[in-house]
Amino acid sequence: MSNSPLQLSRREDREAALALLYEADMTGDSIESVLERHAVDPHEYSTVIVAGVAAMLTQIDAAIDQVAEDWAIDRMPGIDRSILRMSTYELFAEPDVPVTAVVSEAVALANQYSTEKSAPFVNGVLVTLGDILRRTDESE
Repeated sequence: MSNSPLQLSRREDREAALALLYEADMTGDSIESVLERHAVDPHEYSTVIVAGVAAMLTQIDAAIDQVAEDWAIDRMPGIDRSILRMSTYELFAEPDVPVTAVVSEAVALANQYSTEKSAPFVNGVLVTLGDILRRTDESE
């Protein structure tokens, strides 16, 4: 029998990351302090996401602001903002995760935790960001 901790699925990792990011957003605490406060295995993907969002927050928010038509990031519902931040981090920094997986997981989280209008909004922002951040050169 292995002594390794139970590994979470990517979906569970994203839910855990969402909870941590949302907590930081709602309490006004830094993402780093929220991460330190919780006993999270540093090898879990959720930790990678949360630490990545913390490290790239300015760049992530600028990217979201650029494509979220008529919505400033600070005016979005907190849960939507947290979903978009973690998904945008994945688009920026996790090239092995397909855009379709990032968008699908984000939309599922928006459907589960936010309003019925949030899922289409999250989908639109992330599809646009995916096109921008993962654009391939078709001439190759």
